[in-house]
Amino acid sequence: MKNYNFAKLSGSIFLLAVMALASCKKQDDYKKFIQGGEISYTGKIDSVKILSGQNRVLVRGLFLADPKVSSLKVFWNNQKDSVVIPVKRKNVVDTLSYFINMPEGLQNFVLYTYDNAGNKSIPVYKSGKSYGDRYMSTLSNRPITLAQTGADGVTRISWGNMDRLTGVFATDVEYTNTSNQVVKVRTPIDSTNTILPNFKTSTEIRYRTLFLPDTVSIDTFRVNYTTRYVPKFINEDVTNTYLKNTGSPFTVGDYDGSRWGTLANWTSNAGAKNISSGRYGGYEYRSRVGVLSFEAGWGLPALNNGLIYQTITLPAGTYSFILNGLDQNTGGTRYIAVAEGNTLPNVSSITSSSIAYTSVANKELKFTLTSAKTVSLGFAVTIDATGNYMKVSSVRLYKQSYQ
Repeated sequence: MKNYNFAKLSGSIFLLAVMALASCKKQDDYKKFIQGGEISYTGKIDSVKILSGQNRVLVRGLFLADPKVSSLKVFWNNQKDSVVIPVKRKNVVDTLSYFINMPEGLQNFVLYTYDNAGNKSIPVYKSGKSYGDRYMSTLSNRPITLAQTGADGVTRISWGNMDRLTGVFATDVEYTNTSNQVVKVRTPIDSTNTILPNFKTSTEIRYRTLFLPDTVSIDTFRVNYTTRYVPKFINEDVTNTYLKNTGSPFTVGDYDGSRWGTLANWTSNAGAKNISSGRYGGYEYRSRVGVLSFEAGWGLPALNNGLIYQTITLPAGTYSFILNGLDQNTGGTRYIAVAEGNTLPNVSSITSSSIAYTSVANKELKFTLTSAKTVSLGFAVTIDATGNYMKVSSVRLYKQSYQ
């Protein structure tokens, strides 16, 4: 047993000697590669972001615990271009914010920190993008579908849609108010209408649309201003230009000398003349004033398909035919209507043969002509003889226009 232990001990000593010689050789080989001193790395810049801009980018980052950092070098364009940024450490954590001007396009950036001895950090890789003329050429102003000062005196702009992928986010509008001051309002892309308070009517606005090409853009892109005249909407009273005998009071044609008659300058069909065996109807002398009248009952027969209208030629435009002093009860069928041609359709055909129609109770008929037309404009009424009536003191015709 003693001989065996001695042999085992001799083998262990030999193995340790061989390992020691190998270790010495590795240290000698390592020294060949670090002649002049061991490698020293500076702390890298942390939390790097490259923010896009107009022909530039903004480099942001944090210098953390390494106080030896004295400069930062940023490479791009396949490391053909670079910039050295001096670093003066003041705090445990210092912030970098540095603009780099560059042509439009996507770039890959490599960032190193250095100390005064020239030691550098491991690289930090980031991508960023600048925008320029190519991007600007794709931008345009938001379209306006309507801009006017309405009959209520409120100036409104209605906006069209835009491609959100362009980065559009708002439109600025400049206008002059009633105090001759220039006012600016901003409308977000999600809003379809803009109201301009105290707008000086019949003047111009300037507007331009704003864009952010991506979510990290530091620069707002703006197209050139567009100028637009904003007209004032008016209801031009054209009653006396196209209609005759419009009331307050109405003028009588045939007359019974007491109460009933027909309207001068209006066409009244047989259905409208239910008084004195079909001689009168459409006019009443009421409370010492002539009014347009439909009445049935109280000794008068039913009034079936009574038509009273004027035939006129109107230019293209949008019109409002308005009733004033309407006094009526309910019952029967009562229309205001306008139809192309020299006669008003029968009551039963009003809904299918008119340019426009509405219930008399609404007191206003709006209609639009896309070209000049000869039309018949007036009333179509059917009421039974149970005490029904309809009286109108006057009518007016307005044409929508702008100034």
